[in-house]
This record gives sequence, C-alpha cells and structure tokens, in this order.
Amino acid sequence: MRPIRCLLCVSILMVPGIARVSAHSGAPPAPAPPGRPAPAFKLEKLTERAYCLYGQGGNVGFLVTDEGVVVVDDEYAEMAPGIVEQIKSITDRPILYQINTHYHSDHTGGNPVFAKFSEIIAHDTVRPRLLEYPATVRRTFPGKMQAIETEIAGLKDPADPYRVALERDLDLMKFFLGEAEKLSPEVAAPPRVTYDGHMNLWLGGQQITIVHVAPGHTDGDSIVFFPNEKVVHMGDLFWNGIMPFIDALAGGSEKGFIDNIDYVLERTTPETRVIPGHGAASDVSALKRFRAFLVDLRAEVEKSVQKGLSRVEAIRTIRMDRYPDIKPLARSLGNEIAVTYDEVAAGVVKR
Repeated sequence: MRPIRCLLCVSILMVPGIARVSAHSGAPPAPAPPGRPAPAFKLEKLTERAYCLYGQGGNVGFLVTDEGVVVVDDEYAEMAPGIVEQIKSITDRPILYQINTHYHSDHTGGNPVFAKFSEIIAHDTVRPRLLEYPATVRRTFPGKMQAIETEIAGLKDPADPYRVALERDLDLMKFFLGEAEKLSPEVAAPPRVTYDGHMNLWLGGQQITIVHVAPGHTDGDSIVFFPNEKVVHMGDLFWNGIMPFIDALAGGSEKGFIDNIDYVLERTTPETRVIPGHGAASDVSALKRFRAFLVDLRAEVEKSVQKGLSRVEAIRTIRMDRYPDIKPLARSLGNEIAVTYDEVAAGVVKR
C-alpha cells in the first residue's frame, strides 16, 4: 500500500567480498530524475550476509552469497533503481533472483527493473494477480466504492468507528483502482517461476526456502527463510507495531495470518531476525506480540458473535486497549474487526 513510508536508521559492516559502509549510515541513493528528490533509503545489516533495506514501500531483504544475490520484494517502480544501487554499494556480485512475497505494488512495483537481470519467483496466485486482477479491479471497484460512499453519507458522526472503517476501505479501494489503471500485462513483469506450497533455492552455499502456508495478508503470501543466517522475511504477514492489512478482496484471512505466524514460530529460535513487511526488523518476541494481538482480537470477535451482536455493533464496541504499541496506520481497528467478524460468523477458515 503506497501510503506507508518506512525510513529507519541502520548500520552496515564488512563481510568477505562485500564493500564496507560506516556504521549508522546509508549508502548513497540512486540519482534522482531532474526536478525530483532522490529516493531515501536506510540499510540495516542483520547478519554477515543478510540485510534489510527500508525505503518507501514494503521492506526489502537481500542475501549475499558467494555466487550472487537473492532479493525479497522491490517496492515501487521509481524506487527500484535505488534498491539496485544500494545492493551494489554492498557487493559487486550479480542479482540473480527476486522473490515477490505477494502481489501488492509496494512489493512488486520494481519487477520491470529486476526482470532485466534476475529471475522473479512468487506463489502461483501472484502471476494472475498482476496480469488479470487489475482488469477485475477496474470493472468492479467503482460500484463498490459508490456503495461505500452512500453508506458513509448516512453516518453523521465523524468519530464513529464504523464510519472510520468505511472511509479507510474507500481510501484503499481508490488506491488500488489508481494502481490498476496504470498496470497492464505489458508492463507488469510477473514472476516467470511460480510454486504452490514449498520450494528451495541453492546458491553459493546458501539455502533459501520459500513457503506458502495459508492465505493471510492475501491469497498468495510467501515466507522466505535464510536458514544459514537465521533470518526470515515475512512480507506483509508481519507488521511490526502496526495493525495489519488483511486484503479480504484478494483472499486474505485473519485466521490465516495466525497460521502463518505459528508456522514461523515453530521453525525459529530467539536469535532469529525477522523482517516484517512494514516496521523495523526485529526478533521473534515482536512477532509473538503481533500474534497475541491477532489471537485476542479473534477471541473478542467470537464473543461478540456469540452474544448476537451485528458486524457494525462489534466494530463499535470492541476495544484492544491492552495493545497501545500496535497502532493503526493504513487500517483502523474497525477494518480488522470487520474481516474477522465475517470469517467467524461464516465459520470459514481460509486455506
């Protein structure tokens, strides 16, 4: 989602074959087009070979091996040249693989740049989401947006949690419609290698494991493990200190979010570094805190359904005040409640 802009402080040191950058500094960004400011990046070294790059979209992770570089996500199109420059400031080894954790443009917008020199990999559903889904958005979203606008007009209290949730939905759909109007199959640069449940890459003595567990943020989320480095990139299945975005229109699921997190927690240690889609890289304790928020939210929604409260009543009454550290950004608490309510009321667990 484009409104999210992550600019965090970081540090880089030296590994064999890798250029040195002084502590708490970012490498020089790519030159900006005339009249436009240079993209802002911050680079964090997680291990001797694994890095997290913060820019203006989803967090980028990359692994430097003895043969080449594997990159996870590539932000927006205008950020991609700068991402390449940041990687080149660390190593002169070629970028050989680009992994998309899901289809959203703040994670795949740079694909046309990376497709020129690397193989793009993603879950099976990501390719049709990039090639076919924009036409569906252009065809169906205007009517949905008009219905939401009509409903908002009937709600006079600007602080009504339900109205706030509807306004966030409308803003989100406007953004997706704008992105869909710009995207065509000719420029999408979708992944040419796709997988279903699990795949491994072996490069320069390093294993890269890519896993799809269940629909969570979308129907095509990938978790990327760098096992040798004890690093995992979770894409938007983890929002550190931020309320998540559950893209129900693209098959997302609150229960699936929890299933994905459980899968990661079962396969990591306290020393594992976790790269979220948004927010600062962290350890598993922050991931456990995020999971607790999702589990407790679901429990509150289940109580509301059992009491016979409607979806709107649940949105207006449920509070999650014991999680002041998990803040709304792109989505409000009401949006999280709405998706979870629909799942619980329908008795559906999406897989």
